[in-house]
Amino acid sequence: MIPLKLATVGIVAVVIQLTLFVEVRVAGVAPELLAMLGVLLAFYAGVERGPILAFGAGLLWDIYLPTPLGVAAITFAIVAFSVASLEEGLFHDSRSQLAVIVGLGSVASVVGYALIGEVVGQRGLIDLEMLRVAAIVGVINGALTPLLAPVVRWALVEGRQ
Repeated sequence: MIPLKLATVGIVAVVIQLTLFVEVRVAGVAPELLAMLGVLLAFYAGVERGPILAFGAGLLWDIYLPTPLGVAAITFAIVAFSVASLEEGLFHDSRSQLAVIVGLGSVASVVGYALIGEVVGQRGLIDLEMLRVAAIVGVINGALTPLLAPVVRWALVEGRQ
């Protein structure tokens, strides 16, 4: 049942990203729901499963991105591994702590995406505008964490809750 729930969450995130967040922006920047999903999956699923799940979320997002297939997937997996590794030593009792982790992880995802994109030949991704976008995405995703975190927790638990 967990794979079905995770697939549903991923597909719904892509649909929301491609429909609602095409129009709804803050300072011209849309949230990056799939990057946020990757960070939350790492936080809740841990260092063994989190990066694999984040890679899957990245592949789902890669289908719609203009860069070569796999750039978002690799980026999300690397960020997820970092988040999951750091998460083991953190407390789990603070919503604000999770929002900060998601915000920083989202910034790392945007910057990492640009860096990996440049490495594979997608020119023009690294500039000052990318840093502005990354910062805004981090703030927006951090603020949206209370909405998506319960959904990710639900998707990772077997059976009814």
